[in-house]
Amino acid sequence: MAAININQEQFQQMTDSGRPVLVDFWAPWCGYCRRIGPAYEKVADEYGDQLTVAKINIDEEAALAEAEQIEVIPTLVLYRDGKAVDSIVNPESKAAIEQFIREALAK
Repeated sequence: MAAININQEQFQQMTDSGRPVLVDFWAPWCGYCRRIGPAYEKVADEYGDQLTVAKINIDEEAALAEAEQIEVIPTLVLYRDGKAVDSIVNPESKAAIEQFIREALAK
């Protein structure tokens, strides 16, 4: 399952659903965001049965990014039961994203 682009309303619904949600806060002008994108999509395919994998364009959802205190992109945040469990900034590889997911889900 591919990562899905979501807005603030969908974000609220997903993070309150009880299922873990991994969110990539990104922007189309961010070169690093575009470079890590394919790895993030692979993670979405492989982990789709364990968690929801989503993306939020901070240009389109600036208020949400500010509310979630996103200062650097890309930032990945894992949410569970409506709360941020952990985050990682500028993951360098698919392996780094996978390690982050394992550690965050264990919390």
